[in-house]
Amino acid sequence: MSETTAGTAPVNTVTWWEIPVTDLEAARTFYGAVLGWAFTPLGDGYLGIMNGSDLVGGIYEDAADATGQGLRLYVNVADLESTLAAAEAAGGAVRVPRTEVGGDMGWWAEIVDPGGRRLGLCTSHDVAG
Repeated sequence: MSETTAGTAPVNTVTWWEIPVTDLEAARTFYGAVLGWAFTPLGDGYLGIMNGSDLVGGIYEDAADATGQGLRLYVNVADLESTLAAAEAAGGAVRVPRTEVGGDMGWWAEIVDPGGRRLGLCTSHDVAG
């Protein structure tokens, strides 16, 4: 059973995903037509995906790697710094350290496993564990 804290998703589960695209407006048109998604701006070159009233993921411009990377997944963790340290101790690397999402939405980071696969981490906790 996963731990849940007030106002957050269960820890150690995928809670966010993103699709890298080369043309943000073309992607907005395509996914809106195909899946009925609406979009909300969440920063330069980034749109949040709305499924009804739920913010469920995002699309972002990444001309350098949009076709090869595929989906980006984020796992909600209880202690971001401990998880980053555990990734390094297990032979992985921290690609992006703790970074504020903005708008009081929490923090994110990105790790790389020993095989080179990237995985995003996120937390709503505002202090290091």
